[in-house]
Amino acid sequence: MSQLSTQQEQALKTARILLDLGHPKAVVLANPLIPVDLKQWVDQRLNEEANRTFERARVISATVEQSDWLGSIDRSEWHYWPTLRSFLLGVKGWPKDTVTSLDDASDRILRELKPPSTSEFDIRGLVLGYVQSGKTANFTALIAKAADAGYRLVVVFSGIDNGLRRQTQIRLNKELTGYPTNPPGAVRMPPVGKQWHQFTTDDLQGDFHAGRANHAALQGSQPVLIVVKKNGPVLRRLQSWFQSAPEEVRKTLPALFIDDEADQASVDSRGSYQTQEDFDADHPDYEAPAVINGLIRSLIGMFTRRAYVAYTATPFSNILIPHDTYDGQAGADLYPKDFLIDLPKPRGYFGTEEFFGRFDPVDDSQVDGLDVLRIVTSEEVASFVQNNELTPSVDQALHAFILGGAARALRGKPEAPCTMLVHTSQRIADQG
Repeated sequence: MSQLSTQQEQALKTARILLDLGHPKAVVLANPLIPVDLKQWVDQRLNEEANRTFERARVISATVEQSDWLGSIDRSEWHYWPTLRSFLLGVKGWPKDTVTSLDDASDRILRELKPPSTSEFDIRGLVLGYVQSGKTANFTALIAKAADAGYRLVVVFSGIDNGLRRQTQIRLNKELTGYPTNPPGAVRMPPVGKQWHQFTTDDLQGDFHAGRANHAALQGSQPVLIVVKKNGPVLRRLQSWFQSAPEEVRKTLPALFIDDEADQASVDSRGSYQTQEDFDADHPDYEAPAVINGLIRSLIGMFTRRAYVAYTATPFSNILIPHDTYDGQAGADLYPKDFLIDLPKPRGYFGTEEFFGRFDPVDDSQVDGLDVLRIVTSEEVASFVQNNELTPSVDQALHAFILGGAARALRGKPEAPCTMLVHTSQRIADQG
């Protein structure tokens, strides 16, 4: 990356931050932090971003006439979302229109939740987003705004192994909670009185343990963040800890549960179908829910003020949950009874449609994919999979991947995600 490109990037970040703080563009461009020879370039880029439009998230809501409780809130005292917004603009270098789109989409989700002061509520919704398209950024923004609005407990179910859970914890620490040492590349630690209580860490073995938790934190004014993997022993530890908290805390504490990749492990693949009115644990056909599903349902059901928001790119199993399934121990199932939100495709997104094209069977219209796919013969597949041979196509693909990654690193994105796994078949035999 050339020195000029570095200066351009820093100048643009500075301009975005100053604009976000409310300074007029003329004042921003006159700031000495923006080099004289880059002022015209920055002005042009700011004009381009200001003229871009974004597609809004599509909402299906069960509430026909819902008052806009979010619109009546005074945001002047908010801390977590303004801090995150400044971080995205000034540190990560997001364009203003991208941040505005995130702001709008997370508002639309938060609006579907109940005000945290409501005496009792049980909200369950689903957010659909493209693969690797910013779902984590969306629920980070949602958590920040929920905490600003008064939600006091946030539990994130993330992944089924330590690595994925840790990855989410690191992301939330960098963009939401901050670190005591205020390292570069992370938001600053919130001021006293607004710091997060955290009972999980970004160590590989930093999942929830009661020894690191304190019930007193649930009774204070500062928000609590817990990031756990979808694992039976971990969720049981968390359940036991919540059970040992004062009952009044569970009745009054506004709790937000985020289920990342909600189609993985969370959906009940085993339990029998019964409604609350007809539930009978002694019925000969009764079968308890699958372990993870039952534990998540039980955890949510322990709180009187609760909201559960599932995130996934593949929502089929989630929306096919029977809407009235009930279990005497686990409670209602995780069907998104209150809202479905479809996040728009981000500008510049590159996914399966770009790879494979699109065919509409209704009008026979077709959009071709890019000429980037190369078919591997079945003989090469057998040689590679069965004989463990480095076939020519695999050798070429590895070289292409390494060279592509090196080029991206030299362009200034050495730590950015650069891979995507695309399943071209849903058949178990093909996956094997």
